[in-house]
Amino acid sequence: MNPKRPFFSHPSGTIMIVLLCMASCLLVAGACAADVYVTGYLGDIIDMHGSSYRGTQVYLFMTGPGLPTDGVTLTDVTQRADQGQFTIVELDSSQQWWFNWDTSRIWNEINPGTYTVYVSTEPVDYSHLGGSDTYKTLSVYLQDPGNRKGGSSSSSYTLHLDAQVTTPPTVQSVEIPAPAIPSTPAQQPTVPVPPVVTTQASAITTTTKAAMQPMTPIIAVMGGAGLLLYPATRRR
Repeated sequence: MNPKRPFFSHPSGTIMIVLLCMASCLLVAGACAADVYVTGYLGDIIDMHGSSYRGTQVYLFMTGPGLPTDGVTLTDVTQRADQGQFTIVELDSSQQWWFNWDTSRIWNEINPGTYTVYVSTEPVDYSHLGGSDTYKTLSVYLQDPGNRKGGSSSSSYTLHLDAQVTTPPTVQSVEIPAPAIPSTPAQQPTVPVPPVVTTQASAITTTTKAAMQPMTPIIAVMGGAGLLLYPATRRR
């Protein structure tokens, strides 16, 4: 008698387990894709508001159990998003939007379950959504109102589609030139020098006196000769 082989040892069994794990991961990833999660009851009023800096309005639609894949409006499940039908909300002067979703309007048209509300800046359905910055999602788990204790309630949630981009002011850089360094040392200020008294005049005077000293005896001789000749001339 051959022993029973475990299920995981069979290749097909292993492949099946891997596929189941992959499917579970995909389901979890899809469930975790919403931006905001809400738990309430059919008949509740869900207040949604946010901001959008694209265009003048936002477009809402929802998907969920028993609804068309590409979504329907939030007030009438017979109006399909893939046919151009949306719940349209206008933006105010400050680019804000508000919408009070009264789920009692579709109470008899949907069953309890998890529904996803899409708020988009463009009039597109689920299959044609743009980038993640063009839409936000709200996951709503609507329970059977028969299990509720008390009356209906209202809750508020915020969905900002895209943040306003603010351009920082341009800062102009001014280059301040460095002081020029002279290639040669700066000249020192000239200090006036007192005039120097030269001895040139004295030298000239001395030279003149020295030249006149040999003439003295000659003059004396000539004067003496004149005195000797003077009487002689008188005798004539």
